[in-house]
Amino acid sequence: MGLSRVVVYGLVSLCLFASPVLAADDKPEDLKAELATHSETKPLDISFQKLSAMCLHPDGTLWATDEQAKTIKVITADGEVAKTIDLSFAPESLEVASDGTVYCGGQGQVALLKSTGELVKVGKIPPEKPTLSASPRHNRPQRVSGLAVLGDDLFVAYGSSWSVRSLSNLYRFDRRVENPVRIVEELRGCCQRCDIVARDGVIYVAENARHRISMFDRDGKDLGNWGNRERTGLEGFGACCNPMNLCFDNDGVLYTSESGLGRVKAYKPDGKMLGLVGYTAVERFVRASHLASSCSNIAIAMTPDADKIYVMDYKENLIRVLVRKEPAS
Repeated sequence: MGLSRVVVYGLVSLCLFASPVLAADDKPEDLKAELATHSETKPLDISFQKLSAMCLHPDGTLWATDEQAKTIKVITADGEVAKTIDLSFAPESLEVASDGTVYCGGQGQVALLKSTGELVKVGKIPPEKPTLSASPRHNRPQRVSGLAVLGDDLFVAYGSSWSVRSLSNLYRFDRRVENPVRIVEELRGCCQRCDIVARDGVIYVAENARHRISMFDRDGKDLGNWGNRERTGLEGFGACCNPMNLCFDNDGVLYTSESGLGRVKAYKPDGKMLGLVGYTAVERFVRASHLASSCSNIAIAMTPDADKIYVMDYKENLIRVLVRKEPAS
């Protein structure tokens, strides 16, 4: 091989490995999707008036709340509605414990239901003075934005106002939705969105207005936080206010969803990113001026092996579906 050809090949190789275009963090969103482990398939053919929350039950059914209809729909693995449960209040958040017990929060209360959907009891969140926004149009009734079960405790995030300055408090109930205690104050979740999950003695809070995940013990002791705002990279959280929602799989992997980007990612509980999971066909953008869409609820739920991930499209009232890609041959 001539010297000139060696030089040419060397320059080409250098460009391929040094070009920032090939770096995952610098790729536009549609190219980053090539790196994802899952791809979107057909959404569930189920209509909702106002889809507000969802969780996967241990029996394999997907439970989804319709805030406007005041109902919970129980959906089979085949995508059929097996049962509709009527509620006396507008449901805003949902949690299913490992023993099949269901908790549904809304309008300042939390309902305890059996796995059959039968109502057992309703607990009340202690009255508190709402945080008022400088703009009256942003003031809304306080909202149950997150529920999480940990051992013998139920944790409830309760938020106020409809703005990036919305604040939420964290309460601890017992599993009978009794004995509420406020353990953390002034969590920052934009537009009353402050999702929580719990595992191995830790409560994880999606403080989306701060672009981070904050961690607490059952008494509200601060255990630290991780995450940062990042407009182009994958490891951080983009758009206005993210991560919006959280979910654990059976192996203890923490999944995050990002409103406005339609993006789902996987992390270790300590914040180390494991990979890009996938995108759903929701409106995507990175400019903070698209505030209304960026604060859309984008709850996620998944099968125990995470082969199928359900993603809530709050704007379109759809449950979208991500499925694991076939291994490359």
